[in-house]
Amino acid sequence: MISLEETKPLVAESEVFLFTGDELLHRFHCTPEALRELTVGHLYCNGLIRSAAELSQYETDSTHPDTITIRISINREDSTPMPPVQDLKVPELTDLQALMQHFFDCAEKYKAHGGIHCSALFDGKSFVAQYEDVGRHNAFDKVTGKALLTGLNPANLIYFTSGRVNSEIAEKAGRCEFPLIVSRSIATTRACEIARKQGVGIIGRISSDRPLLFNKGRAYA
Repeated sequence: MISLEETKPLVAESEVFLFTGDELLHRFHCTPEALRELTVGHLYCNGLIRSAAELSQYETDSTHPDTITIRISINREDSTPMPPVQDLKVPELTDLQALMQHFFDCAEKYKAHGGIHCSALFDGKSFVAQYEDVGRHNAFDKVTGKALLTGLNPANLIYFTSGRVNSEIAEKAGRCEFPLIVSRSIATTRACEIARKQGVGIIGRISSDRPLLFNKGRAYA
């Protein structure tokens, strides 16, 4: 008979309340890191800002680490123009596989205990953002926010993910105009339908011997 001993949890998770003024915009649970990036990415992906410059005020209260309050102000007049969309040279398949391996080699939390989602953005030369989070949407928002805060146009970046590409992720990728999603997993039927309409390419099972091209998108147009 197998005996079990109680162990400490390894994956940090906090409840976050995002306010603008007295209005609660969103309540979510996340790994309590890179909260500014998470906030900017979340606002952008939901159409509430057009650039990181519109976030005119950002304050956090983490007196109690398990419950974090973020208060923001948005000034649409402070928006800055997005850098122009550039022609993207998609790396060869073997290079994409090597990039995915490097992506996971740098995923410290995933290597330590698993049970976490990983996302990264690649600009054609190097990874410009990489985060791990208990929520796949949070990981997506964090890398998007990082790109925006550093003045990058998401439309010029390739999105790498550890997880399955579902319809919600495909919709967010379409809003960000990512030319290509590269995943270790698969894409759902609805995700492929949405991505096809948005011009987003999807490659799944990238780490396998036979990767799957679900959508060509503009990346392989």
